[in-house]
Amino acid sequence: MGETREGFLDLNLFRGVGEDPVWHPPVLNGRPRDWPLDRWADAPRDLGFPDFARYQWRGLRLLKDPETQAAYHDLLWELRPCTIIELGVYSGGSLVWFRDLTRLMGIDCQVIGIDRDLGRCQIPDEEMSGISLREADCADLGTFDQLRDVAHPLVFIDDAHANTFNIMQWAVDDLLEAGDYSVIEDMIPFWHRYSPKLLEQYLAEFRDTLAMDMVYANASPQLDRGVFRRR
Repeated sequence: MGETREGFLDLNLFRGVGEDPVWHPPVLNGRPRDWPLDRWADAPRDLGFPDFARYQWRGLRLLKDPETQAAYHDLLWELRPCTIIELGVYSGGSLVWFRDLTRLMGIDCQVIGIDRDLGRCQIPDEEMSGISLREADCADLGTFDQLRDVAHPLVFIDDAHANTFNIMQWAVDDLLEAGDYSVIEDMIPFWHRYSPKLLEQYLAEFRDTLAMDMVYANASPQLDRGVFRRR
């Protein structure tokens, strides 16, 4: 038997985001980008590259599709939050997008990005106004105590996909006030497919403290049944 190899990266870290946090213009393999109009009828109808490759905000990868962007636009306008916290920073594109969007709306909002590894963040230093980065580990809830003093109303977004329901319980107990939002991106459909009984059991534990906001929970596949408001 061969020796055990250590040092491999956990490929689950890249699920849905990819290996490279830097945004690059999409590349079409095997077809031209400029299609001749005298062959209009023969043009391919598919994109020719992964959808997420094209989503960016001011040159930073933005891992939120257009439907999700529209849902957040409406949620932020309605709630007018003082704080947005996103677990999972990656390139940082969504942090800059949230900051810019709230400023356009005239909302005085602090955007906080939480990650155990901030080394992949691509936000330039000159773009950090209104944004703060903080290290915390989803496996160690004690590292989240630094968030207790944030201003409300609040949107708390779990885009890290680790220890989710324990973090949600911590947020309910120690962070969220009435009317604040807790959002789980991406994962509800996967859990519903592969662990439906546990998913229903875990969500039922929050029946007295959270309610699903059906305006936004049905707004996009990324937010599918994962937008909750503190009772």
